[in-house]
Amino acid sequence: MNTELIIAMIFGLIIGAWLMVAGIYIYKIYDENRYKKRLTIEKLLREIEVRNTLNQKVIEILNRPITGSDKELINPQSDVKVPFYDYNFLKNYTSMYNLYIPTYFLNTFFKKLSHHLAVFDDEQDLKNGGYIFKESRTIFENFSVEITDDIEAKKRELQKSKNVYPSMLKKQHYNI
Repeated sequence: MNTELIIAMIFGLIIGAWLMVAGIYIYKIYDENRYKKRLTIEKLLREIEVRNTLNQKVIEILNRPITGSDKELINPQSDVKVPFYDYNFLKNYTSMYNLYIPTYFLNTFFKKLSHHLAVFDDEQDLKNGGYIFKESRTIFENFSVEITDDIEAKKRELQKSKNVYPSMLKKQHYNI
């Protein structure tokens, strides 16, 4: 009787230890997936915020009023005047948050802009107070529309990721 009791206790101890290890493993997987889901949601929120700030700046540039001295150089229907500080903001902001904005997105925008830059000497640029991009209003407007579409796509992706069961995240291969 004593040997049977000892064997039952050892068998129970082994089963109990195995169940404890399995429970810890299951909790670890659940916690890791929950952490991945939270990071994914935070990254999507950050991407939406960065794109929204960039879109606001582009809209601000497009809606800037033309002064009387600029009317001889700028056609308000097709040209855009970008002050130095706004152009530097666009360049610095996009380089600072390049993890959240696709580089091809920005490279094509700045490449298109470079073809429309009106070339003046430095004194005239300083007098103008910024760069003048001839016939580039459509580029800015299209860029704003692309950003808005991208924001909407990210919002849909955020809605999907909030409703995903955490184990599904492992199958989607999120690199965070």
